[in-house]
Amino acid sequence: MNLNTLLVIFICTDITTTESLRIKRIVGGREAAKPPPDDPVVFTRVYNRYARVEGIRNSITGVYSFLGLRFAYPPVGVNRFSRPRYRRLEGDINATRHGPPCPQPHYDKPNFVIGNEDCLLLNIYTPQMPDETTGLPVFVWIHPGAFRYGSAAQYDAEPIAKSGLIIVAIQYRLGTLGIIGDGSKQFNGNLAMFDMAAALRWVKEYIAFFGGDPRQIKLIGHGSGAASAMFLSMSPRSGSVTGVVAMSGSALSQYAKDDTPVQSLQEIAKINECPTTNETEVVFCLRKKTAEEIVLKDSQAQKDRLYGRAVIKKLSGCVGFNPHVEQPNDERGLPGITTDQPEESISKGNFSKIPLLIGVAKQETANAINLNSTNDLQKSAESILNSLVDTLPSLKSFLRVDELTENIMKPILPGAESLSFGLKDLLKVPASLDTLQIISKITNLTTDVLFNLPAVLTAQTWAKTSSAYLYSFEYEGSTSKGVNFLRGLPIVASETNVSSIGHGDELGYIFNANDVEGNPLPNTSLTKPEDIQVRHNFISLLTKFAKANSDDEASFFKSLIAGGDGTPFIKIDTKIKLFPDFRVCELLLWGVPLKPLQSTTCQDFAKTILSVKNVLSNFTSDFTDTIQSGLGSVGNAGGLPNVGGLLG
Repeated sequence: MNLNTLLVIFICTDITTTESLRIKRIVGGREAAKPPPDDPVVFTRVYNRYARVEGIRNSITGVYSFLGLRFAYPPVGVNRFSRPRYRRLEGDINATRHGPPCPQPHYDKPNFVIGNEDCLLLNIYTPQMPDETTGLPVFVWIHPGAFRYGSAAQYDAEPIAKSGLIIVAIQYRLGTLGIIGDGSKQFNGNLAMFDMAAALRWVKEYIAFFGGDPRQIKLIGHGSGAASAMFLSMSPRSGSVTGVVAMSGSALSQYAKDDTPVQSLQEIAKINECPTTNETEVVFCLRKKTAEEIVLKDSQAQKDRLYGRAVIKKLSGCVGFNPHVEQPNDERGLPGITTDQPEESISKGNFSKIPLLIGVAKQETANAINLNSTNDLQKSAESILNSLVDTLPSLKSFLRVDELTENIMKPILPGAESLSFGLKDLLKVPASLDTLQIISKITNLTTDVLFNLPAVLTAQTWAKTSSAYLYSFEYEGSTSKGVNFLRGLPIVASETNVSSIGHGDELGYIFNANDVEGNPLPNTSLTKPEDIQVRHNFISLLTKFAKANSDDEASFFKSLIAGGDGTPFIKIDTKIKLFPDFRVCELLLWGVPLKPLQSTTCQDFAKTILSVKNVLSNFTSDFTDTIQSGLGSVGNAGGLPNVGGLLG
C-alpha cells in the first residue's frame, strides 16, 4: 500500500466521520436558502380517469391557486338551455389562468357584452399542498350579482385561504341563459341552480385531491349568492353540505325568487321576438340567437322590470332575474332543485339540520340612490316613499310573517299604536330637515324592511331545527366598497358623501378585488392597520364557523352568542363584540316580537320616537292604515322562538 492509497483512505474516512456528525452551519453569517416549495401540481384519479393539474403558488402568501377548472361541458348549441353535462378531469390541465366569465353586460360599457358561454368553471384556493395531514374545511363561494353580473375570478380568496381553509369559487350561467324557464319539461329553467349543484358534486368528488375534506363542505354567498346557497342547502340534491353562510341575502327576501315564471318567460320571448305560445318554439328560437343578442335584450328587460316600482327594486339589489320553485320532477323523471317554497321548508324543518350564519351590513341601501343628484329633492324622496308603501302590503307574502311567526306587522310599542315612520309627513317640514337627514331616514327604513327583517326572521325560524347565528358588519372603511365587486347593480350605483356601510362593502375584507376577468383592481388593497384588523376579525369568525364540526371550535362559537332574551348578534368592527338584541326596538315597529315588550330600552325608544313626532308636527295614520289594511289582523307577541334557539 503506497502513500497515495493511504491518503485516499484517510480522506474517505474523514469524510464519513464528518457526515455522521454533521451539524447545521451558517455560511457568511446567513442561513442557507430553504429548499424550493412543493410544485403546485395535483394528480387526480376518479373512475379510472387520470389528470395532472398544474396551478400556481403565490411566493408571498404561500397560497396555491388552481384556476379555470371546468366542471361541465360548454352549454352551447343544443346544450344551451339544457342542464349541465357533468365533466371530470382528464389529461394534463393548465390551471394557471382564469377562465372567461359567463356572458354579461360589460362593467363599464352597458351596450357591450363580455364573457363566453364556455364558462362553467371554478377556482380553488388552498393554503397547502395535500399530504397525509390535510383534510381542511371547504367553503364553496357563490358570487353575487342578481343573477346577471359577476364571476368567480372577481374574488381572489387568498386572504381567507391563508387562515387554513380551502375556498372554491364557482360560476354559473346568468340572465336568460341561466334563469328563465317556466318549470315545464320543454323549458324548465333554473339552470344556474343546476350549474351550482353540478359544481358542488365536482367539489365533493375532487376536493380531497387538493387537500380538502369532502365531509366538511359549507356554502357561502352574498346577495343573490346567499339566497342561492340557502336554496341549494335545502335541496335534496345538496348532499352532505355541513353549513351555510348567507351574507346580505336570504331565501326569504322579497326578490329571492320569481313567483310568476310563466309571465317572465313570455316577456323574454316577446322581447327577443320569439313565439310566445309554445315553450319548445321559444327554446328553438333563442338557440338561434347569439349570446350577445340575448344579453343585450336582457338589459332592455332589466330596464322594463325596474320600471314602476323601480326605486324599491333598486334598494333590494334586484334586477328582475330570479329562480323559481319547480315541480318535484319535470315530467321526465328528472329531479328539481328548488321544489318547495323556501318559507315552508324553513318553517317545517324540511332540510338537513345544518348551522346557518346569516348577516347584514349596517346600511345596506345607502348607495342605492343619490338624492344629491336630483333637481327636485322632495319629489325624489316622495317617490322612494311611495315605492316602499306600495311594497308594504305584500310584506306579509314575501316574508311570510303569518306562516313563520303567526304575527302580522303592526306597530306594537307601548303608546305608539298610531305611530309610523311618517316620511310623508316628515317631508312636509323640509325647513327642519336637510338632504343627509332624509337619506338617513330612507336608508334605515328600507334596510330594516328589505334586509334586516328577512335576516332576523330567517335566523329565528332556522333556529327551530338547527343552530343559527346573526352578525352585523359595522365597520366603515375607505377602500373596500361594494361597487368594487357589484358594478352594474343599482344598489351600488350611487356614491354619496354620506358616511355609510353599504351593500357589498364587507366583501373586500374577505377577498382581494379583481375585475370580472380576474385582473386586480387598482387602489383596493387594504393597507391601514384598522382595515387589516377588521379583515382578521371577519375571517376569524368565518374560520370558526367553518371548523365548527370540531368540539373546540363549536364550543367557542356557541359561547360567543350565549345568553340574552332577544336576537343576539355579533358585531363585526375593529373588535368582535356580542350584543344581546339586534335592532329590537326598530323591528318591533314592524310587529316582530323579538323579546318581551317590557324592555326599558324599547320604552325609551318609543318616547324618543314620540318626541320626534311632536317636533315634526302631527303624524297621520295613513302609513299605519296602509300596513294594517294590507296585512290583516294582529297576533300576540309570542310567536317567535326564544333567543336560546339561536344556540341550536
